[in-house]
Amino acid sequence: MEQDENKWDDQVKKAVWSKGRINPDYSPDILRWDRNGHVMMWSEYGRKDSKFGWGIGIIDPDPDQGKAPGKKTGRNPRDGGNNIKNLQPLNVWYENN
Repeated sequence: MEQDENKWDDQVKKAVWSKGRINPDYSPDILRWDRNGHVMMWSEYGRKDSKFGWGIGIIDPDPDQGKAPGKKTGRNPRDGGNNIKNLQPLNVWYENN
């Protein structure tokens, strides 16, 4: 699940970027892989028109979204939604999605 790219400050972007897998052939400050093995470049943040574009995605969105009242987990989505532990870097090139 991709979030609005304009809402993240540099500190959050750097923390999430550091979760990407390091490619030993490149500087981790420049290039990393997302969880699906797609290449991301730091300079391409928010660019969906780039093969190396990346954004910030939520790992576990609201578990109660769309559930009937009797079926809700009772978990507050704010407990994990935008918590850094619940964010991941993802390649956002339109052909990968």
